[in-house]
Amino acid sequence: MKVIVAGAGHGGLVAASKLAKFGYDVTVYEKRQREELGHDWEDRFTFDLLLKIIEKDELPKDVWRYRGDCVFVSPSKRTNVEIRYTDETRQKIMWRKPLINMLLDYALKCGVKFEYGVDVKEAIIKEDTIIGIKTNKGDILGDIVIDSMGAFSCIRRNLPDGFGIEKELNRGDAFYGYRAYFNKTEKVSPEFPFEVYLYHEREQGLSWCCVNEDNVDILIGRIDPLTKEKVEEQLKIFKENHPYIGDEILHGGQYGVIPVRRPLPLIVANGYACVGDSAFMTTPMNGMGIDLSMNAGLLLAETLINKEDASIENLWNYNREYHKQFGGPTAKNEGLKNSLLKLPYEGVDFLYDNAVIQSSDLAGAGRNMKLGALLGKFVRGMKKTKYFFAIIKGLIKGSKASKTYTKAPKVYNIKAIKKWEDKLNKLVIKIN
Repeated sequence: MKVIVAGAGHGGLVAASKLAKFGYDVTVYEKRQREELGHDWEDRFTFDLLLKIIEKDELPKDVWRYRGDCVFVSPSKRTNVEIRYTDETRQKIMWRKPLINMLLDYALKCGVKFEYGVDVKEAIIKEDTIIGIKTNKGDILGDIVIDSMGAFSCIRRNLPDGFGIEKELNRGDAFYGYRAYFNKTEKVSPEFPFEVYLYHEREQGLSWCCVNEDNVDILIGRIDPLTKEKVEEQLKIFKENHPYIGDEILHGGQYGVIPVRRPLPLIVANGYACVGDSAFMTTPMNGMGIDLSMNAGLLLAETLINKEDASIENLWNYNREYHKQFGGPTAKNEGLKNSLLKLPYEGVDFLYDNAVIQSSDLAGAGRNMKLGALLGKFVRGMKKTKYFFAIIKGLIKGSKASKTYTKAPKVYNIKAIKKWEDKLNKLVIKIN
């Protein structure tokens, strides 16, 4: 089988490695050069999963660290929700560039070929099957195209409507972010070094300020594209409130788009499968997607190895199994995220001030749906029912969406899949 991987994303590299190791002819086509891959910032994921994939026993000690305790700050800054981690739950984060280089090195070891400087334009389609890609270097044909090109994948966005795969992001489906690590002008050790702001400066989005030993990590995120003027405005506010933030950028200083929505219901076609951000495989409340992407890569490789067949009937096994194991659980908190973004900032303040939003909601990304927790929210939230019921509606819709994702049709059937997708679409909370 000849495998085309479009884009050197995490999930695409994992699938490429396992397929090449099995003996398939696998080539990754990437627009950038190798040294340009990987954002110059840190991210959180399961280290044991990475080690299992690349067949290593441990990671170098200089590429990761523990993150400190966290506080979520209300829009008015009146109320904080504190999250203190234990030794077992404390978050580990790792630099992106060492991560991508580990995956690239492993892929080469497995026999994956790489073609850099290749600008992928769109898929080549014959009848109802994707048979290759159009690029600046000419047409490239293969038995399957694995789309690992990110949230704005030109392959996915140019597929025929009849394929049934969603093409575009809706408002609120992504955060447009700027992230930079600044020097510290003085030594500080706050009780909660990681501050997260929902509706930061009363604007729809999320920002943070994380004090590390030798730098201050600043993220500015909004649901609408950021301008340079907006970033400079927000950085000025951060520095006024945190006078130890210096002017020198040590890492980052980059803009990025982070998908924060449920995964695509349909992620396959004849000769095609998407992984990672191309399929919106992230956790909606926080945008984390590395674990999800790598697991998707493993599932896709397993599907193609078990049966050397890139038909949609076979690839549906990957589609269904991903949603059963990962898509459903992560889709749960899209309801909470969208219901929060739909409220006015004073509504979010009310939820903070009256403990309707608690640490279990924020740390667990909306998974706290036990009866006792909901009853407590009910008592406190009845002071302003319109805000309270908006958030409860979001939690309930998210829970229903989660269950629906895990009940995807067992076999590929157009009518059954359309019915399943219609159920999912009714559970989306749209942001104005």
